[in-house]
Amino acid sequence: MRKSIVLLIVMILVGCHPVSHIIVGETRAPVSPSQVKIYLDYPEEYEKIALIDAGSNFAFKDPAILFTWQSKMNKVIERLKIEAAQLGANGVVMVGTENKIHQSFRIDKNGNASSSSYTEKFGKGIAIYVIEEK
Repeated sequence: MRKSIVLLIVMILVGCHPVSHIIVGETRAPVSPSQVKIYLDYPEEYEKIALIDAGSNFAFKDPAILFTWQSKMNKVIERLKIEAAQLGANGVVMVGTENKIHQSFRIDKNGNASSSSYTEKFGKGIAIYVIEEK
């Protein structure tokens, strides 16, 4: 039981930073995440701001326990938009998504086996600033 609690704590701590970015252009003043649009292809005129990654795992800043792949994808999109908005982007071009299933197996000193698993969704995108026509 104690090992299960330690494993849960480690999983939570590993999930503390489910979003990251690499700046590749000029950042701008932050915008509201509701202003950030998701794109599958690049619009006509845009500027690249950053590469961003997001995961659906639990985070202290944004606690969520999600069970379906769709709810995990929704959390990834939400986190990508928040990160992009903080960098001043008004769009995110989706580069890819990935599903991961983490499994662990344990055999105790009495030979009893147990296993645990959790699933996670990841998304990668490019934060962009779409230049609006005037």
